[in-house]
Amino acid sequence: MTDSKDNQPRVLQLVTHDKLGGVRTLVDMVTAGLEERGFAVESRGLRVGGAADTMRNMVSLARDILKGRYKAILTYQIAASIYGNFFGWLARVPMRVSHHTASPEGLRPHWRLIDRLFGTVGIYTHMVMNSRSTRDAFDSWPTAYKKHFIDIIHGVDPLPEAPGRIDWRAKRKIPAGATVLVATGRLVAQKDHGTAVGALALLPGVHLIIAGDGPDETALETRAQRLGVFDRLHLIGAIERSELGDALAAGNIYVFPSIWETFGLAGVEATMAGMPVVAADLPVLREVLSTGEPVGVQAMTRFHEVRNADELALAVQDLVANYPSPDMRADYAVMQKERHGRARMLELYGELLAPLKA
Repeated sequence: MTDSKDNQPRVLQLVTHDKLGGVRTLVDMVTAGLEERGFAVESRGLRVGGAADTMRNMVSLARDILKGRYKAILTYQIAASIYGNFFGWLARVPMRVSHHTASPEGLRPHWRLIDRLFGTVGIYTHMVMNSRSTRDAFDSWPTAYKKHFIDIIHGVDPLPEAPGRIDWRAKRKIPAGATVLVATGRLVAQKDHGTAVGALALLPGVHLIIAGDGPDETALETRAQRLGVFDRLHLIGAIERSELGDALAAGNIYVFPSIWETFGLAGVEATMAGMPVVAADLPVLREVLSTGEPVGVQAMTRFHEVRNADELALAVQDLVANYPSPDMRADYAVMQKERHGRARMLELYGELLAPLKA
């Protein structure tokens, strides 16, 4: 008997690093949505380890794509977009979709040059813009590049209810009455957790929990030691999405000091959980976090200049002094869920790929 999946259009979703985080969450959501709509979806990471492992993975990836296995390739992160769509172009894959998960300034110069070329000459058949701010960031790029843009506003699932397995305040011996800031995400330059660590020096008694791992871990610890706040910085490592609720439950305020974002999924997740947010003053973060009635937005959000620890600290102090009520936090969470739910996003992906089922 022939497996029904043999007759389904095959879709490859390719990421550069298959790490926990916003891209991984997006891939999982799109996978579920496309499978519900009758597509056979495979997700792969471009890099799996050291140089030898990565090279073997690249050879395997090229072989599979060139065999003509796929009707569509959806790529996330720049290296995956370059390699995956180039192999897809050679194999004449009908739909080659690049997601812009970085703004132009977030790309290394050589990647930016290749991306500009690929988009202009049609190596990508579509480029997903997940916010107005992301589209605006490419406004000066060639018309031949921008004609491939499609708008699919990012959808977000609320985090699972806090399972209550770990009391992070108790585990890290944080005083019961202390104000706790929470951040999540990879410990990389883009997320600029160093600015949040710098703000601790200006916020006596305040603690900071960061859930995530990455190459900046040692630098963050060294900065905290130099500033005399090491005992108030709690790097708890990468944790599964199902466990993030416990990390947020330990905090009073979510901090989001990224130097660039194309959407800001982690901040939206925090607001869906009812947490007030102090975020870097990026157009995209004002776009996605400033949802709902002005009174609610003003109560739940504060913005600070990028890379400015002094302003971040002042924003935290102001939010602590004017902390929103439980009702205000609950209402804002509902508004964010209504604005940024996954349903519309998955409907648009279904419409995009529908011609492949004809």
